[in-house]
Amino acid sequence: MVKMMLEMMFREFERHKLRTFLTMLGVLIGIFLVTSVSSFSEGISYYINDRIAITSGLVTVSERGLQQFQMMSSEIDEDLVEDVETISGVEEVSPVLFATIDGVSLTGIDPEREEIIRGITIGIEDGTEYTEGAKEIVAGYEFARKNDYNVGYTIKLDEDEYEIVGILQESGDSDIDNAAMMPLSDLQELAGKEGMISMMMVKPLTPADADFIEQTINDEFDDLTAATDKSIQKSVNSMLDQMSIMTFALGSIAALISGIVIMNVMIIAVRERRREIGTMKAVGATNRQILTAILVESVTISVGGAILGIILSYGGAAYLNTILLRPVAIITPRLVLQGILFAGFIGMVSGLAPARQAAKLSPIEALRYE
Repeated sequence: MVKMMLEMMFREFERHKLRTFLTMLGVLIGIFLVTSVSSFSEGISYYINDRIAITSGLVTVSERGLQQFQMMSSEIDEDLVEDVETISGVEEVSPVLFATIDGVSLTGIDPEREEIIRGITIGIEDGTEYTEGAKEIVAGYEFARKNDYNVGYTIKLDEDEYEIVGILQESGDSDIDNAAMMPLSDLQELAGKEGMISMMMVKPLTPADADFIEQTINDEFDDLTAATDKSIQKSVNSMLDQMSIMTFALGSIAALISGIVIMNVMIIAVRERRREIGTMKAVGATNRQILTAILVESVTISVGGAILGIILSYGGAAYLNTILLRPVAIITPRLVLQGILFAGFIGMVSGLAPARQAAKLSPIEALRYE
């Protein structure tokens, strides 16, 4: 009996290929939109958690008006470093510059202050530290691995050759592992940004001073914004909450549209197959088996569309991440499972009414149907 039901389902798909595809397309678009928006939430969360892991206990200072994930495009006057250093409770200020030259992501920071940006646990795996003014760089682990770079290799940046004098240990932070580091003054000259930096990393004398430093910078500097790891996390949580609302709205619309389409198609399919259903009942199929067969067909169409939508989401996320050189969109196993379960729920609810209609058919009346 199960074999007969499956044969009936696949025969229906074969007979109405276009109708089945268009039904799946509706689910595909809905799941693609929901998964894509959710992937941005995952990407932002992943990126900010990386930043917080590096800046824990520090105060991050950047250009006012930018979000945390826009830090790479921040530009502030280096002269402001001296003003920040005079704030009570500040132990050290490390200016940092980010730039991309010839497709290479570069971080500029003074040699004696490298540990403040890459963390004290990320050491040199091979080679030595760079020296200011010597056209030397330290390569991130993934950057070196992907390009088969070793200590002693040279790379050309804007027509100048720079020697790789060291390779960092793997950190797990994509912004560090996929980049290279050089002295701040060298990168300012190379990028044509003399006197400019992207951000400051402020080390407080004590953890209790961090909140005071943050408040002072935000109150007294019109061009700067400061944030501790706690305030960054709070801001990100607020942003993620807004994206969750958007995801819920998209999911609701997708569920409504997909559900109506699937229900309509399954009602038509039941009417067209009354004779087949009557035959199945005549040879012993129970109402429960007929109900299950129609529900399985409905769920199969819905989940099939969801799988295609998730595959499309993977492709879109990979393309976007490749262009932006960082994981701004991440499709996690949790999102995949949610998408499939969501589609299965839509298929189950949408197919319930047609399935009940099919189960209630009288075998005699169904066999008379032409």
